[in-house]
Amino acid sequence: MTSTVAPTGVDHGRGEPAGGPPLAAAQQRSPAIAARASEIERARTLPPDLVTDLNQAGLFRIALPSGLGGPGAAPTELVETIAEISRADAATGWCVLIANIGAAFLAWLPRDAAAELLAGQPDLLIAGGQAPLGQAEEVADGFRLTGRWAFASGCLHANLLMGGFMVMEGGRPKTNQWGVPEMRIGHFPADQARVEDTWDVAGLAGTGSHDIVVEQALVPARYTSVPYFAPADQHPDPLFRLTGYNLLLTLMSGFPLGVARRALDEVYGQLEQRGRPGHEEGWLADPAVQVTLLRQETALRSARRHVLDTLAELLDELGRGPVAVAERAHLAAAVINAYDVGREVVQDCFRLAGAAALFDDNPLQRCLRDLVAGAQHVAFSVDSRKRVANALLGRQQHPVFFGV
Repeated sequence: MTSTVAPTGVDHGRGEPAGGPPLAAAQQRSPAIAARASEIERARTLPPDLVTDLNQAGLFRIALPSGLGGPGAAPTELVETIAEISRADAATGWCVLIANIGAAFLAWLPRDAAAELLAGQPDLLIAGGQAPLGQAEEVADGFRLTGRWAFASGCLHANLLMGGFMVMEGGRPKTNQWGVPEMRIGHFPADQARVEDTWDVAGLAGTGSHDIVVEQALVPARYTSVPYFAPADQHPDPLFRLTGYNLLLTLMSGFPLGVARRALDEVYGQLEQRGRPGHEEGWLADPAVQVTLLRQETALRSARRHVLDTLAELLDELGRGPVAVAERAHLAAAVINAYDVGREVVQDCFRLAGAAALFDDNPLQRCLRDLVAGAQHVAFSVDSRKRVANALLGRQQHPVFFGV
């Protein structure tokens, strides 16, 4: 059963970035965010004052092209920034990464169209989804769009929405040169949609990932894009050398690294304080515990370096010229590995903490639920993994659906 909910009252007023470079801004805010994790989960959304603070620090627009007012942060700093916020609270980190996906996908719009959308907003917070779940008929002024997009994280605070759709013709999907439905992504003001309260979930509860619904909204053609085939190389920022799929995964890669780091930090502290019956020393002195922590600490550090090094190497190669699909696939594989490793790290930390991890006030149970929820994203589905594996092996790929 669904009910309509109203957007929250967030001050979108632009201020000078309060925290300097993105990573420094995230580190400055991490303790306060961590202290509010339970509050965020109970509310099923980020508090308005936290959204305002993140906005004023520029953390929702790190991935915005520099030519449109973004900070021009290095892609590796973007990964580290989202990891830092996710370490403090997974739901907040997820909302920040989703907002930055929205900001990044403005790069595929014509520059003047993106500038028009931004000019109407004192600050930027984008929600929605790229999946072509809407349908639109072409009209004289653009597209008449109807659709419902689930999992719209941060939608209660957004001032701009995005939604993927299929172009319809005579009641049927219009096909492109490859014989598949023509798909586009449209951008439109948040007041053209309604939010339906659907977000009652086990993990990432604090993201407010409700459904957004649009009925017969007019979306000008210049506010739509096709990011499925080529990078947005009209922008010189290194991030936009990536395909849409690899850009999406880059923005998602910091999340598991941050949540798993938090789980390890938590379990170290909890085991140090917990006595071991019949022994003078606590559980950190247990050899089996030590071996498990060694394995997972090493795995997480390796996964982090795998992501950062692969990203830096790919961007460097793309700066010199075209790169084979098999080489591009290494980045997607590194991010998928980060989610797999992160999940294993959190599961082991939860197990080592024993029954104490079951209680609501123990951050480890929230780390487990939130990371498992994030790993359910379609980007890490079996079909996505098959596509990346085929690309890694140099097998021919269909050029649609976020080819790597």
